[in-house]
Amino acid sequence: MTALFFAAIAAALLSSWLVADQWVAAGLLGLWLVRAYRTQNRVILMTTLSVTGLMMGWFGWQGQRFQYAQAQMPTTVTTRMVVAPDDVRVRGDQLQLLGTVAGKGRVIAYGRIARPADQHQLQTVTTTTEWRVQGTLGPVAPPTNPGQFDAPKYYRGQGVLYQLQLADHYQWAPLKVTGWQWPAAQLHRYRKQFALACERLPPTLRRYALSLLIGMRPADFQTEMAPVRELGLLHLFSLSGMHVILLISMLRWGLIRLHLSEQATTNWLLGLLPAYLILGGGAASLQRAVLTAGLPLVWQRLSHQRHSALSGWSAALLIGLITDPGVLGQLGGQLSYGLALLLLLVPHRSPWQLALNVQLVSLPLLLIATAQWHVLSLLINVLIAPLFGAVIFPATIGGTVFGLINPAVTPPIEWLLSHFQAGLVAVGQLPGLLTVGQPNAVWGWGLGLLTLWTLRRPSWRRYQSLLLAYLALAITLHYPLRGAVHFIDVGQGDSILIRRPFNRQVSLIDTGGQLKFPQPAWKQTDQYRRPRVESITVNYLHRLGITQLDRVYLTHKDVDHMGDFGALLRLMRVKQVVVPAGMAHLPKFQRLLNVVRRPPQVIEALAGQRFADGLTVRHPFKPGTAENADSLAVSGQFGRRTFMFTGDLDRPGERAIMKQFPDLRVSVLKLGHHGSRTASDPGVLQQLGVQIGILSVGRHNRYGHPNASTLETLRQQQIWTYSTAQQGMITYWYGGGRPERWQTFLKEGNLYQRSAGLENHSRG
Repeated sequence: MTALFFAAIAAALLSSWLVADQWVAAGLLGLWLVRAYRTQNRVILMTTLSVTGLMMGWFGWQGQRFQYAQAQMPTTVTTRMVVAPDDVRVRGDQLQLLGTVAGKGRVIAYGRIARPADQHQLQTVTTTTEWRVQGTLGPVAPPTNPGQFDAPKYYRGQGVLYQLQLADHYQWAPLKVTGWQWPAAQLHRYRKQFALACERLPPTLRRYALSLLIGMRPADFQTEMAPVRELGLLHLFSLSGMHVILLISMLRWGLIRLHLSEQATTNWLLGLLPAYLILGGGAASLQRAVLTAGLPLVWQRLSHQRHSALSGWSAALLIGLITDPGVLGQLGGQLSYGLALLLLLVPHRSPWQLALNVQLVSLPLLLIATAQWHVLSLLINVLIAPLFGAVIFPATIGGTVFGLINPAVTPPIEWLLSHFQAGLVAVGQLPGLLTVGQPNAVWGWGLGLLTLWTLRRPSWRRYQSLLLAYLALAITLHYPLRGAVHFIDVGQGDSILIRRPFNRQVSLIDTGGQLKFPQPAWKQTDQYRRPRVESITVNYLHRLGITQLDRVYLTHKDVDHMGDFGALLRLMRVKQVVVPAGMAHLPKFQRLLNVVRRPPQVIEALAGQRFADGLTVRHPFKPGTAENADSLAVSGQFGRRTFMFTGDLDRPGERAIMKQFPDLRVSVLKLGHHGSRTASDPGVLQQLGVQIGILSVGRHNRYGHPNASTLETLRQQQIWTYSTAQQGMITYWYGGGRPERWQTFLKEGNLYQRSAGLENHSRG
């Protein structure tokens, strides 16, 4: 092994430790340095130590920049942005810009389009533009729930640390680019012109051309590619090393047929790769691919010697870590470098052996990223990958090139691609998608190292050990020793997950939901917007290894409490749904039940009923129409604390509960109606003996929740208060022979606590 390889692995472990906060990587780094010392090779040791020291300083400086940006308060600014044409994204009346702001570097901006004429003009812009904008500039907003899309981490890899929320008034005009920036500006222009030209292609060919050739995602990409993602084939449709290798092979074949010399061919390829990087959108995966493909060419051009593949991989990893210190914290980076290293260390394998090795190496990474794995993915990858490289990718290139010249040639290509896509969708709908759960960092590193050890010296005993490790992981995730109450941050709405130890009972109180208002046709978009119950709640349930809910309580009929119930039924099996008496026959509720063939059992509840999960109904006392005053209120004991969840129940309802249950005592109360002044009666709070209050509320919501009078009541009664608007998901852990513990996903001093305009009443 080369000195460069030792240095690259040390830098990777250092990145996982300092950037991804994985302390297990610190121990592995120490072991790796001992391994370098024991080689008794001075060059290896000095190179490894030198690179480790330099990268430690680089990661530290980059981390300080990131932390400084995250600590900034949002401020109102008037500034100018320079935006390339292919970085102007229009979805209905929504505008997204990715440009450069003096003093802040690359900034992502969001705004609204006022008129249909402006929309058309922005969709067809093909030149670099300068924008004069006003708005709120602040750090990129962090996720507020586990497993949610981590925007700061994603955009940090693109050099973006700030976001700008545009005011309604902005101006833009074409900007003439000269000097050394002109070639890149022209390539951005060609990319946008190509995207506009692809609008003339048939739908499947257009989708494949945009995603495979220039790295753009059409509005319908996520919807159409959902089965592909579940089969583990999404990497085929994201510009990566495979596509660059295929493209280089085609170009080399063509240049040689033109009777160019080997040296001239290499020169052409070296010139075309940077251009393709810009035309492909400069995505991180494409940067890694271009580096990996280009470094061997550079080595051959400069030294006229045969390239060492391992040295090339090591150099590509080091450059990748310099340009994006967090690259190994992302699934794309992990798969790109990990699978490339696997091919180098375990060569000369049959297609089946290679596919098995790829699946085994990928599995820990996929479980950390998605918590799921499809049992057909191994077979599908073996069958589809060669077909994709030999037929689909060339057909996409040929169909696009000739289709833009003469549309009459596209029907056969469209037929081929659409049937290929339909086949993938059909296979993706077959059973076999397993929800294993998300391993933590220790489990992930352990499974990854055990897999590499097994593949390096394979034996049945080692494969059995690997299988037992996965079984142990599944058992620990599906049968946890501790129970928990999770107050999920769904914005302006309620959603509470309750898990008994060993997952004996799993219940959800409300699903959240968003109001949708009618819009004119030009403001609408074809882009599928996932409901929060899918992107947040079900995503988190999968990471916990939960595949079904024993019970869902819907407190009343408001959209912010039950609007996503229909989507939840489509995504996850629900055995029972409990609603306040009188709600089951409402047409609005019945429509939500009709989305599935086998709807859950519906139970209409009145005060006094008790369920197997330990929750007792405290309200209502008579059937109603599922208004706020009819809200379902339930209470139960978890660990040493008694909780009560009251939906949007008003003060008369709270007083009615105390009249009916005068001995009821509650230490934790989910405050009614999101902290509105219509709820949280001071006398009731005092009689219940509330110690901790939970506010489930949206940031900067239009209703002004929580109300100042409610906050004053909480302050006077010395009730510790947690708020999802300020702290994201709030979790109470209990059981398992360990002390109870409160945990907030967002820590003290985060962006939302500093910018919410409310005093923080929580305790850590």
